[in-house]
Amino acid sequence: MKSIEGLVRVEPLNYLLKLQLLSLVLSISIIFLWQGMASSIACCYGGVMAIANTLLQRWHLLAAGKFAKADAGMNLGRAYRCIAQRWALTIVLFAIGFSMLRDSSLMLLVGFIVAQVVALFGNYNRT
Repeated sequence: MKSIEGLVRVEPLNYLLKLQLLSLVLSISIIFLWQGMASSIACCYGGVMAIANTLLQRWHLLAAGKFAKADAGMNLGRAYRCIAQRWALTIVLFAIGFSMLRDSSLMLLVGFIVAQVVALFGNYNRT
């Protein structure tokens, strides 16, 4: 039986995940040297939030390939569900992060923004 990853183009998302992880490790290292442990943990949390969004998008893409296949209506429904879940996940994770990491909330935002900028420009001309 052929795997679902062979039916769906997940390579761009896999590449994006690698870039996000690399940028997160780099930014955490810089912030650790510059600001210390608490700020680097907050940066890590922010970056993991963005990576969780990408992983959720990848999961929805694979699920669409498995269940919706070529049905445009089902694929559109899956896309809307993915968008709503990504928004909800981001809002909940920001609420948790800001309440737990009050002193380093700026670094939380920095980690999230760095990973999101990679998501914005990382797949340019790859999809």
